[in-house]
Amino acid sequence: MAEVIGNKLDALRKREAALKAAIAAEQVRQQKRKEKVQARLASVLGACILVDLKTSPQLGALIEESLKRNCNPRDAEFLRATGWHV
Repeated sequence: MAEVIGNKLDALRKREAALKAAIAAEQVRQQKRKEKVQARLASVLGACILVDLKTSPQLGALIEESLKRNCNPRDAEFLRATGWHV
């Protein structure tokens, strides 16, 4: 009887370990998916803004002010090197 209980506990522990591994793998997949969506969102928004910048100096001024407030030093240096006034 004790052996049957021990086998059952071992089986449950194995199942628990498998479930934890599956949960961890799914969390990684979801995080990667979220990052991919964020990257695409940034790309699409950036492309649209760059197109409108060609015809709207006011938009350029607004974006430069936003960049001054929100960019980290490394990104600000990159933007300055590409002609932005950050």
